[in-house]
Amino acid sequence: MSLNLEKQNYLREKFQNHLTFDPIERKLYGHDIAAIPNLVKPLIGNTTPDAVVQPETEDELIELVNWARMKKIPLTPRGKWYWLREYMEGRAEWDQKVVDTFLVCTTCEMCDRRCSAALPIEPSWMKLRGKLINEEKRMTFPPFVMMAEALRAEGDIWAGYRKDRAAWFPEDLLEKHGPRHRSKNVYFAGCTASYVEKDIGMASVRLLDKAGVDFTYLGEKENCCATPVLVAGKWDLFAQTMKKNIAAVKAAGADTVISSCPACDMMWRQVYPGWAKKLGIEYGITAKHYSEIVSEKLKSGEFSFPAKAGKPVTVTWHDSCHLGRASGVYEPPRDVIKAIPNVKFVEMSSNHEKAHCCGSVLTLIKEPDVAAKIGKIRLDEAVEAGAEKVLALCPCCQFQLRVSRDKKNVPVEVVDLARFAASSLGYEFPDPNPEVQAQWAVFEAFVALMTPQGFAGLMGTMFPELIEAMPFGMGKMMRKMGKVPGALTLMKPIFPVLFPILLPMMMPKVMPVMLERVKQRIPMPDYMAEQMPELMPKVMDNLMPHMINDLVPLVTQPMIDHLKKR
Repeated sequence: MSLNLEKQNYLREKFQNHLTFDPIERKLYGHDIAAIPNLVKPLIGNTTPDAVVQPETEDELIELVNWARMKKIPLTPRGKWYWLREYMEGRAEWDQKVVDTFLVCTTCEMCDRRCSAALPIEPSWMKLRGKLINEEKRMTFPPFVMMAEALRAEGDIWAGYRKDRAAWFPEDLLEKHGPRHRSKNVYFAGCTASYVEKDIGMASVRLLDKAGVDFTYLGEKENCCATPVLVAGKWDLFAQTMKKNIAAVKAAGADTVISSCPACDMMWRQVYPGWAKKLGIEYGITAKHYSEIVSEKLKSGEFSFPAKAGKPVTVTWHDSCHLGRASGVYEPPRDVIKAIPNVKFVEMSSNHEKAHCCGSVLTLIKEPDVAAKIGKIRLDEAVEAGAEKVLALCPCCQFQLRVSRDKKNVPVEVVDLARFAASSLGYEFPDPNPEVQAQWAVFEAFVALMTPQGFAGLMGTMFPELIEAMPFGMGKMMRKMGKVPGALTLMKPIFPVLFPILLPMMMPKVMPVMLERVKQRIPMPDYMAEQMPELMPKVMDNLMPHMINDLVPLVTQPMIDHLKKR
């Protein structure tokens, strides 16, 4: 065993009954679903763990990850493979908690790099998303349902209007690079750069223009890249959206897509080609990240940053999982940073393909508190490296790291790479932080609302309207029974049977009140509030069949108490 006595004692102290060194247990948990060929085993080495730890809380998991990182001890999370083996052999069944466990994977692909058995972990979890959600119609994370409906309606995940998608584009570049300009290159902004962190898109096109790159922009014809609905398991909507984007690029006469968002880049570079082939669509599109193009221009001498004096600054670089591990782009962003005068570049302790995930996307949507802890780990690395600023180019990473910085009070600034580079050219851009904070307030409130507990609390403010909306005269009967001692208590066991039948008939009647209550609870921007009458009924229709069994026990007794008081 490679764990010395000191490390074993630490694990015993911290995890107590959630830990085992038993050789049989270690071999059991370390055994993969598929047998490893004998020929390969010498190359892989020992696949039996020295210890098996089963963290029961997020804090325990963060504690374990931090400790293992400091001690340089590899972690191998094989619990999901073990569970799948149990399921395949008929000893386990799917429930929502297990579904969520697979969905909450951040898609960072670190496990693919570290797995001693070289298992295709992230691709396997991706396939499960489609099987569980798209085929078996299980419930995805509720915020994804809202995003999906917004995407169907307006083409983006932030519920912004399509007519406003291109509002960020610099007016002085419209003639040269706007939607009416024909080019072989299309700049694809993505949703977050179009509606929230608008400085990313503004700075990216400024940088490309100064570097002498010819490109056009799709404007209102651009849709979400559909990464969120892909990872949400809503693959039918993903395919529909992908087809629209491919058609829009081809209609523009382009064969190359330049992205700033790593998730968008990953779709055009890695995912769209495979899906297009599967669906029989001619693709023929090349994907490039703007940092790759600017790096090429710098190396060829076609572009350079002005050698003017500026305030010296120390920066570090956050490797996005989707641009780094997924697409292998590591050096071009560093080339851009190192070419800017008066900038001292320092690396974080985990970098390149070993860089830590920021904790965004799935974790942020399902477990915001956990996401903040993961984000703090990454930001602490930047502080340890002596950086004043963390440069990043992923809109989701920046959003997540800014939220984590504010929640955890980490003294470091998060800045978009294109903004940082274009600012050295003399351009000024709007501060994205106020919009990030405003959108996060909405986002976090919706995450809390779209749970059984959140909906139960909402319905608790609507008992008079819900009772009035009950069909077949049930509401009047309930009120009368509330005056008879013990009558409602006797009825309590049939509530789980009645509610799933009655609620679909009640919701259309109470929806106006529900929308008003949601508006009171969540500080939505006007454009989002205007769309809620269309979005919310579709979201409820999608979620309630899955949530009803968890929701009914939470509202039954409060409703009985309400009726008794009348």
